[in-house]
Amino acid sequence: MQATLELDVAANPIRSITMEPQTATARTGDVVAFTIDARDADGRPVTDAALDLAVVGLDANGAFVFEDRTFVAEQPGAYRVLASSGPASAAAVVEVTPRDVTVPVELVGHGAVAHVATSDLWVFEGRDGRDYAYTGTHAQGGGQRMFVWDVTDPANPVLTDSVVVDARVVNDVKVNDDASWAIITREGASTRRNGIVVLDLTEPAHPTILAELTDSLTGGVHNVWINGDVVYAVNDGTSAMNIIDLSDPANPKNVGRWEIRPGETDKTLHDVWARDGYAYLSYWDDGLVILDVGAGTHGGTPTEPAFVSQISYPEGNTHVAWRNGDYVFVGDEIGTPDGMRGFIHVIDVSDIENPRQVAKYDLPEAGAHNVWVEDDVLYIAYYQGGLRIVDVSGTLRGDLYRQGREIGFYRTRAPEGKSLVPNQPQAWGPQVFKGNVFVSDMYSGLWIIKHARPRPVTF
Repeated sequence: MQATLELDVAANPIRSITMEPQTATARTGDVVAFTIDARDADGRPVTDAALDLAVVGLDANGAFVFEDRTFVAEQPGAYRVLASSGPASAAAVVEVTPRDVTVPVELVGHGAVAHVATSDLWVFEGRDGRDYAYTGTHAQGGGQRMFVWDVTDPANPVLTDSVVVDARVVNDVKVNDDASWAIITREGASTRRNGIVVLDLTEPAHPTILAELTDSLTGGVHNVWINGDVVYAVNDGTSAMNIIDLSDPANPKNVGRWEIRPGETDKTLHDVWARDGYAYLSYWDDGLVILDVGAGTHGGTPTEPAFVSQISYPEGNTHVAWRNGDYVFVGDEIGTPDGMRGFIHVIDVSDIENPRQVAKYDLPEAGAHNVWVEDDVLYIAYYQGGLRIVDVSGTLRGDLYRQGREIGFYRTRAPEGKSLVPNQPQAWGPQVFKGNVFVSDMYSGLWIIKHARPRPVTF
């Protein structure tokens, strides 16, 4: 058996190449963008010919140049960036200095929970003018409860009450914009009717059950996101996103549904996050799915979403997503015999119909869980790695961990008597609120942390 392939080979028209800037300075992790101009023998621009790009360390190794003509280094030193095509070439030199911006992280307060595993959290100012943190509970120790903390004095969180429901896991807690009602999710109910529970926050220190919705949600709800009066709920039973109208919080009702590959069962929806008219669905092995839910770009509405784009990657287990500027930070959740693994994928959505992965933050010894982004800083609850704080300002390329973009961390671990598993972090979720970082830890409850970070410097 044989095959024939015919190729038409055109002469390379490029005769000269120039690069700008010819010299540059940067810190590790700062991206330098090059303008590369290729011209033919008559001096006309050539835009459709491929260029070979390379980087050579003059006194160090650990730098990269990408197809979009950007450079980034993981190690300080001097580097020569090369562009060539046939006999034509050009070079530039980049001097890279250490990033060195780590700032100490201080413990402000700790609400210890040692008898049951803690799940997600939400922190807010109540209608009474005081600050509160609501934390859910997981199966270890019995996960049927949501705890209420008064955190007006963050150095001294006070447990004021709890809400008990029929569940093995209260995985998620969310509060609406005006702090008049909240939602907790249920999984593992004894009646096998799970769904959501709506709380009345007239007295935020002592919330009461206002309503519940189990119709079409009996398999359990893992996560929710509140978008005005609309709630997007992750349906464990169908791996669809159920859309719930809470304009009347006492009477929640299903008003819509969206799912990838309708009719197929080999899929898992884990989380949803929405802002500025788009919803970002973490669809496990199907990756990140972006929907128009009112952005006006693809005909979607809050209750009738329209598909925009999708991106997946070999690691799979797409667990959480959060957009900041032109980037969506997507976390994996991968369990191994040595503990949790998985990392943060940085997806460029400047062209929202064609998302592409451009960077990552990969802490080698631990696994990523939930995230929060504020003021160009990424806060990651990194399971056994505790809280990690990462500068994500400017253009992002390559491995942010190896570039030194981590600007702080705190190991959320507590001694025996204040933790289910003594001296072992198991950070679940972060939230920034009034200058502090609140973190829930599965093994040890609620942590309040201060990070006196400098403002990110963008090059």
